Amino acid sequence: MASVERSTKRVLVIDDNQIVTRSLLLLLKTEGFEPHVFTAGAPALAFSQNNRFEAALIDIHLPDLSGLEISRQLRQTHGKEMPIIIFSGDNSLETLRALPDAGATLFLSKPINASRLMQYLRETIGIPAPGSESTATP
Repeated sequence: MASVERSTKRVLVIDDNQIVTRSLLLLLKTEGFEPHVFTAGAPALAFSQNNRFEAALIDIHLPDLSGLEISRQLRQTHGKEMPIIIFSGDNSLETLRALPDAGATLFLSKPINASRLMQYLRETIGIPAPGSESTATP
């Protein structure tokens, strides 16, 4: 009988693209995270009112709310500590300038670099990489 360890890290994922959400779901589960996936912002924000997450991954362009607005609201309810990663195919200067005011801690262009995402999550949440007894490089 399998049980979820208390050390499982919960991650909020919001993207309306099913290919992206399936990929992130598989990646995060494989890496030991507990992803909670939503395809729109309003249901994700409602769920987040009564649930805590160690990180959030949010697409900028969603059908109901801007990912930047979701980020702002998460900052208000969850504070400054939670890493908020915004991702999008839109890497215009206007978008990039809006990220700090929205409370985003990282921007990733689509397609998402899975290695970079996992490295950032591990570093910010404080989880060692699998098999990383010694990762020092000369």
